[in-house]
Amino acid sequence: MSNFANPHRALLRCASVIICASVILFGIPASASDDAAAHAIRLAYDTAIKCFVAGGLASDNRHDAGDETGASAYRAKARQSFNVAYTAGAKLGMTDRQVARDLDFAQDTELTRMLRDKSYFTSTAATCKAVGLM
Repeated sequence: MSNFANPHRALLRCASVIICASVILFGIPASASDDAAAHAIRLAYDTAIKCFVAGGLASDNRHDAGDETGASAYRAKARQSFNVAYTAGAKLGMTDRQVARDLDFAQDTELTRMLRDKSYFTSTAATCKAVGLM
């Protein structure tokens, strides 16, 4: 089963990358507590939302360049990010309405920032690729 079809597996990968990065950067033991796990899921949630926006923008850019295959691939990754956000949100006890509100807000704020600041978009895309969401 692909990660696209299994948002739980994609969430696990994203959270694992974030936990490992935290250990490397901050020396936090990966099994420190339930708080650490909740924090990792929250980071995965926030990352998935940014990746949803970045994937949509990348898809639009590929479409504008006449690359429908690339646009389709980025749309699929944006959908995967969307699914991971909802899965992580549920694990955090959030309602679908709360997740939808956060996605809408990110489309307003993150998309504007990505359009204005190409280096921010590039950095976000690199993060998304590193966690398998782009």
